[in-house]
Amino acid sequence: MEIRVIHLGLIKTNCYLISSEKAAVVIDPGFKSEIPAQFLNENAEKERLILITHAHFDHIGGADELRKLTGVKIGIGAKDAESLSDPEINLSNKFHAGVEPFCADILFNDGDEFTVGDIPFKVILTPGHTVGEVCYLSGDNLFSGDTLFKGSVGRTDFPGGETRTLLRSVKKLITLPGNTKVYPGHGDFTTIAEEKNNNMFAW
Repeated sequence: MEIRVIHLGLIKTNCYLISSEKAAVVIDPGFKSEIPAQFLNENAEKERLILITHAHFDHIGGADELRKLTGVKIGIGAKDAESLSDPEINLSNKFHAGVEPFCADILFNDGDEFTVGDIPFKVILTPGHTVGEVCYLSGDNLFSGDTLFKGSVGRTDFPGGETRTLLRSVKKLITLPGNTKVYPGHGDFTTIAEEKNNNMFAW
């Protein structure tokens, strides 16, 4: 499995392009870009999916257009699904992002397991940054959205955020094996072991 990251928008959201022999997956296409569409179209013979960790404008802003350009379905955690069409909750209005309301095709719940081509994923519900953020675990790779960052965690001062809830979610992730690689929604990559030892929010 190959994992490629591109940085989208002024906030430099990490958008992940994941490919294998039988699969092509885009995680968090937060702003409109030709690159994710080109990636999915170049892999049209494979099973494909667009995954969203949580419904904030900087993670969803390019998703609907990407679906229109490629015909690839969108998946998101069930508890964040309604926020896709609410510009107040997804912060599109607050940051003047102009994200048009849309709906996802697939809704995930905590513990769901699914496979895209030959890539397995497990859904981990991690509320606190939003009411329904999810992380996607694939083997020893964790796509953590804005729940867990290198040395930090997501903000809790937006609608649906709650600090105690987020810290419980972080502690849930820290129970994963230490060699699990963490691919966050912003910033540098890390590992569970590194965060367990160095991230004050994980203690």
